[in-house]
Amino acid sequence: MAINVNKVYRVVLSILNKEQRGYLTPDQFNRLGRQAQLDLFEKSFYDYNRQLTKRNIQGVNSEYGDIADNIEEKIDLFAESSIVAVTAGKFSAPNNLYRTVQLATIDRSAEIEKVKKSDYTYMSSSKLTAPSEDFPVYYFDKEVFNILPNTITGCVIDYIRTPEDPIWNYTGGGASAYVFTESGSQNFELHPSEETNLVLKILALTGVVIKDPTVVQIAQQQETNNITLQNS
Repeated sequence: MAINVNKVYRVVLSILNKEQRGYLTPDQFNRLGRQAQLDLFEKSFYDYNRQLTKRNIQGVNSEYGDIADNIEEKIDLFAESSIVAVTAGKFSAPNNLYRTVQLATIDRSAEIEKVKKSDYTYMSSSKLTAPSEDFPVYYFDKEVFNILPNTITGCVIDYIRTPEDPIWNYTGGGASAYVFTESGSQNFELHPSEETNLVLKILALTGVVIKDPTVVQIAQQQETNNITLQNS
């Protein structure tokens, strides 16, 4: 489940041409596409929290669906689980970590509770509050997870990862035209329902504001037809 990077670039170029706003090189598109994807990705968490609050206050109207659940589906595309080795009560965060969901023992028999660093220091120095393998704790600091008790040698981390950077890879350039190549390219990883918002965001980052999303949707359909014809 992904959004085709070639289609998005072609739609953006088509609209820029119609708006007479010049040309966007592949390298410029890749940079703006990365920023647009991150903006929409982070917005999903804000929207999710807002809809949860609204749901708790107003309840769920099943006739129109649960918006919070729909947004959660978009976020779940980036859910990861990994078993990691713990050395002397520490392990480094995954390189693509965006947000930690949960830490647990390897057999998931016990959740590792998150605590503040100040509480962690107090707990580690007190026999009364010292964590055990049945009731372990952790705190996160400077890309490192710190776990008590330090007898734990491994754990499971459930987390939300950051999206892979989109890449529109190409051959040519300079005096010759840019030609898209799937080798080395990376599609956008957002939910397909975000395609129109993604195009609008990239256009906005280039300085083009489209008030009517229909303009984008028409361009998307045109490029879908063009790509289908080229591949037939």
